[in-house]
Amino acid sequence: MGKFIMGYIRQSLNALKNPKQMIPTVVLGVFWLVLALLGSYGINPLPVRILSFLTFAHGGMFGDVLGAVGGILGKLVVVAFLNAAIIPLFQKKASFSGVTGGIKGFFEAFAVKSISAVAPLLGGIGFSLLLYAFMNSTQSMQNSIVGIIGFIMLLQSIGRRSGFMWGLIFSAVSSISKGKTPSYIGVTRSLSGMTLGFALGVALSAIKLSWCAWLGAGFLLLALIFTIIARSKKEVLVA
Repeated sequence: MGKFIMGYIRQSLNALKNPKQMIPTVVLGVFWLVLALLGSYGINPLPVRILSFLTFAHGGMFGDVLGAVGGILGKLVVVAFLNAAIIPLFQKKASFSGVTGGIKGFFEAFAVKSISAVAPLLGGIGFSLLLYAFMNSTQSMQNSIVGIIGFIMLLQSIGRRSGFMWGLIFSAVSSISKGKTPSYIGVTRSLSGMTLGFALGVALSAIKLSWCAWLGAGFLLLALIFTIIARSKKEVLVA
């Protein structure tokens, strides 16, 4: 798992060698700076509010230190999304290829027939709700774009069976199981749960309910309970 994370960081830093790949990040940084300055002077008309929403400009600007760190993580997610949307255009490729297949895989993942299959779905929902609450510490609709972006990027990851979250879950499960290769359907169920969790987080922000952290913890607890029950049944069958 550690090797995967370090490899991903090295791959990301390779973008520094290609100035064209840095253009979207630089442009977004300029937008953040301008929008922050406008906000500090109380200039907040509708176009500014729309741009602030689309760029996650207010992420990390409110709350304590934990909220600031979460906002920085959210901004990294926005940068990754923008790069995924624009860089393929430089390479004459379609942006977000795999989303259509991801939608199909998302619905297929919820066709469960055992308790053990439910656990990764519940765990994914719980984890993404906590992650959403971390990145959007105010859990406001103004900063909910990070949840929408997470939803789209996870669908792409499911469809392409690649991406940071796919690789992270795959390597994490492999590490926990001491080298045993995880099943693709298990990883897909975890990512599908996360996708649903981000959608739920945005929905809660829309109705102004700050329940993401509590619900996330509850879903993780349910996932643990289902995992224990599934293992107990397996041990009984083996005995």
